[in-house]
Amino acid sequence: MKNNKKFQKPSSLKKLSVKNENNQVSLITRIFGSKKELENARENFFKKYSFETNINPLRIITFLLFLSFILCIFIFLVERNNENTYREWVYDGIESIPPLDTLNFESVIEFSKNENFLTCNSKDPIKLLEGICDQSLFYINEMNSTQSNSQIIFIIQFIILFLLFFPLGTFFHRAIRNIKTLKYQTNISAEKSIIWIYFGIFLYFLFTFISRWLTSNDTIIFIIIFLPSSFLSFRIYRVLKEIYLGSSILEISNKSLLSIFSNKLKIWFLIFFSCCMFNPSTITRLWGYNAQNLSEFIDVTRLMYISSALLGILCVVTLLLVVEIYKMQEIKKIKKGSIEIDPLNDD
Repeated sequence: MKNNKKFQKPSSLKKLSVKNENNQVSLITRIFGSKKELENARENFFKKYSFETNINPLRIITFLLFLSFILCIFIFLVERNNENTYREWVYDGIESIPPLDTLNFESVIEFSKNENFLTCNSKDPIKLLEGICDQSLFYINEMNSTQSNSQIIFIIQFIILFLLFFPLGTFFHRAIRNIKTLKYQTNISAEKSIIWIYFGIFLYFLFTFISRWLTSNDTIIFIIIFLPSSFLSFRIYRVLKEIYLGSSILEISNKSLLSIFSNKLKIWFLIFFSCCMFNPSTITRLWGYNAQNLSEFIDVTRLMYISSALLGILCVVTLLLVVEIYKMQEIKKIKKGSIEIDPLNDD
């Protein structure tokens, strides 16, 4: 006769424990993944792969670039309208830049003093009805309204550009892998290349946003922004160079910059680097930060809508670029054929 233990697990709990012995998952495992997930990732990393079409990432990129282009048009129109509003203020005799916050009483008082709005006779009922005593608040509220519209659209634009990093990363990661299946010998790694590009993007945003905290010298700030922009451009150049060499159906013997890149890519590089150095973030830190009067602020506003036009052109050229890479690889696959790549025996 079998003796049962006095304090044994209930049958339901016993079945659950047998079914999944490692049922308890730690917080670190939830964050960084389990050992089984790591093993699956390793197997997929060293798994053989063949040519993969980029049509799905291309569709997502097209949709996001279209949204970004539409927002560039909105930013252009809003900033142009802001410039016209500020010019009307100049015609009215306003010289100082109105503060953005009515709760900043010191700035409100200083603006009112500079524009002689403190000499209002509040006992005159006619002036009160006409709102003459509220002139300073009118300009302050109008300034807050114009800048808020610009900032909201800029934030939405920034979110779309951030989302665009993911399909672009997938597109170029797949494009790098595809050039090996198209019988092109290269030592470039798809994973490392994308990591380096993302690292360059991180450095660019980091250096741009902390530049004014580090120094007040405009020349040094320009250098701080220029360095990560150059690093990012160099990393992208290395990737695109290999993609173009591996995707071209023609054998390029002279591997110079002019012979490898198409006109679309040359224009894209020029506009991309210009956007890195000339966008709302850099304009705010280099030209807009030291604006002393309303006329200088108008010049900064004009730079803002010029930069939005430049960004809109970048969206169009970027779309043409990725479409060109997609077509090159698809055509080469059809005419030259493709092979299966084994990462373990990749020479």
